[in-house]
Amino acid sequence: QHLLILGESGTGKSSLCRWVEQKYPRLVLPDRDMLPVLIVAVPAATTIASMASAMLDGLGDPLSSGGTVSAKTARIVSLCRACRVEMILLDEAQHIHDRGQATTHYMAGDWLKSLIDQVGVPTVFLGLPRLEQLLQVNEQLRRRFSRRIRLALGQSDTDTIHNECLQLFISLGACLPIPL
Repeated sequence: QHLLILGESGTGKSSLCRWVEQKYPRLVLPDRDMLPVLIVAVPAATTIASMASAMLDGLGDPLSSGGTVSAKTARIVSLCRACRVEMILLDEAQHIHDRGQATTHYMAGDWLKSLIDQVGVPTVFLGLPRLEQLLQVNEQLRRRFSRRIRLALGQSDTDTIHNECLQLFISLGACLPIPL
């Protein structure tokens, strides 16, 4: 089950990532690091290669910028398995859409679709509403992200923004495949 979380700036997407990261930190063991949740901030104007490098960075690969896209992809899959990654969160995912034209978006979508299938863990895209345009270009990726949550904080006349944030985190907990 993959999830798309959309919201304008300031609605708590990155805060949610930080909260999940605190709840499920990297465990350093003698033989390997265990990383229950891989959280990656997608670089601005990202390419497939820079996206792969960012993911490898998050996995602790010392040579994250080296190699071809296919070599990086294979290392991502291998490290996700070795680190026992159970979920991937891609914050600022709209940056995948911000570069290039429809053909570029389709290729990026195909790469993400293939990577998600190979890794085989739930993936969450968090980003601005324009991220949906990436999914409109690639129908196979769109099908994988049929579950969607739209964040809109600070619009209630009765609740404080702090209470809205708390309620949001509580409700998102039920969507995550790992126990909170």
